[in-house]
Amino acid sequence: MVHCAGCERPILDRFLLNVLDRAWHIKCVQCCECKCNLTEKCFSREGKLYCKNDFFRKFGTKCAGCAQGISPSDLVRKARSKVFHLNCFTCMVCNKQLSTGEELYIIDENKFVCKEDYLSSTSLKEGSLNSVGSIGNNT
Repeated sequence: MVHCAGCERPILDRFLLNVLDRAWHIKCVQCCECKCNLTEKCFSREGKLYCKNDFFRKFGTKCAGCAQGISPSDLVRKARSKVFHLNCFTCMVCNKQLSTGEELYIIDENKFVCKEDYLSSTSLKEGSLNSVGSIGNNT
């Protein structure tokens, strides 16, 4: 008798799936994080199955701003070889999202200030300014 790798119960169904060289009930082939059914493709690590988004969020590149995973479908910005979600790439003073080509100031490696706020703030000028530059993007 064949047992399911997901639920460990016998497979009595007419059809079964072979995933990672193990037999599964069709309903048991699901992402271990979000529980969505994995009908076309799946990713695995340490015997666990993941959908594409959860796999890359858990094991892929992490955002330097929030430390959360970045999915291949997420839009990102890069600054000094670090990758950020668009929502994390904002001015720390006014919270404005910074755009491609916009001049910015980098403070403490992962914090950004737009040019307008930097020029209007003397406390930032006296702080730990690391770099001035313009940003690029990556999608």
